[in-house]
Amino acid sequence: MDIKEKIGGFFIKDKKEKFENIIKTALKRHNFSIAGVNKEDEFKYEITSGTAVFTVNVRELRKLYNLAHTEEEIESLIVEAEEFFLTESKMISFTNAQTLLRLLIMRDDEVKNEFVSADFIQGLKKVVVYTSDDVNLNILDEAFLKKWGVPREVILPVADRNMCRLLEKAEIVESSINETRVLELKLPSKELCVSMLMCSDLRKTVCQYFGEKFLAVAPSRENLLILEDVTKDMLEGLGSVIINEYRKAANPLTTGVMLFTQNDIEAIGYFSVAKASEEGGVEDA
Repeated sequence: MDIKEKIGGFFIKDKKEKFENIIKTALKRHNFSIAGVNKEDEFKYEITSGTAVFTVNVRELRKLYNLAHTEEEIESLIVEAEEFFLTESKMISFTNAQTLLRLLIMRDDEVKNEFVSADFIQGLKKVVVYTSDDVNLNILDEAFLKKWGVPREVILPVADRNMCRLLEKAEIVESSINETRVLELKLPSKELCVSMLMCSDLRKTVCQYFGEKFLAVAPSRENLLILEDVTKDMLEGLGSVIINEYRKAANPLTTGVMLFTQNDIEAIGYFSVAKASEEGGVEDA
């Protein structure tokens, strides 16, 4: 290693120690502390309140601090930690925790045995999560059910009820694509927007716009489009967009097309990624 690299390494180390000391001071003011740093990832900090541990990756935070040299970024971490610890304190009992429960849509292959989940349609599952801000979502596992002494059959309806209440607060934006009317939902969490597919009140809400039959596509956990019931030929025009979104998404979901009717949700077809072409093409389910 030449002298230039040695000097560079010295300053990098100095910046790291300064950043860590500032975080420690800020945490101490809120009675928090760093419980440890991940041995395999120096950016992954474990912050403790004394009763719970909050794990956070500070890579971007350190980069922002090194550029701006202000503690504003550090305060954002404190707020996030406070929110986490407040949420965890409510998870002690089902009585306090039940208002925090939500449903998250996930692919079958992403769902672990310890998750509290149920089948939805076309290789998708309902997964119970908890949150106090409808932005940061935490997976609920079976350990909570055992601690609370509450069966799974109780948890899922409670989470659905909370989703219905959240849907009432969602902004609904109507527009059109090639003369096809479409709806988009707006909430702080894009994942919860897409997860409204599983909300028992979605049909009642959308019926006010499109009547009893409508379609939905959700190529990723961040993108949902609800469409009026259209012909297969018109739907195929969206194929390349749906496939492209599915391919590039950090959390791909499905290329399937869902038909909502008065009493049912049915997967009526899917866009084949393997056979994708400019013309698209929707295949029967």
